[in-house]
Amino acid sequence: MKSHSFYQYALTQRGAKDEYGEFAEAVFDDLMFPKYEHEYHHLSDYIENYGTAMMKLTVFDELYRDYEEWRRF
Repeated sequence: MKSHSFYQYALTQRGAKDEYGEFAEAVFDDLMFPKYEHEYHHLSDYIENYGTAMMKLTVFDELYRDYEEWRRF
C-alpha cells in the first residue's frame, strides 16, 4: 500500500480540464490544507469548515474514493 497523503494524490489532478482539476488547484492554492493527512473524516471536516467554493464535497468524495483505490496498488 502506498503511503502518499491525499494532498499528494490530489495534486496529480492539477491541469485536468474537469472538476478534479479545479479541486486540485484549490487544494494547491490553500496554504493551510492538511498536506499529510490520510483520513477521510479529518479531510472532509477541513473542507466543510475552511474549504473554498472550488472545494466541492461531492468532488472530494469521488476523488477520495479514487485515492483509496490508487493507494492499494
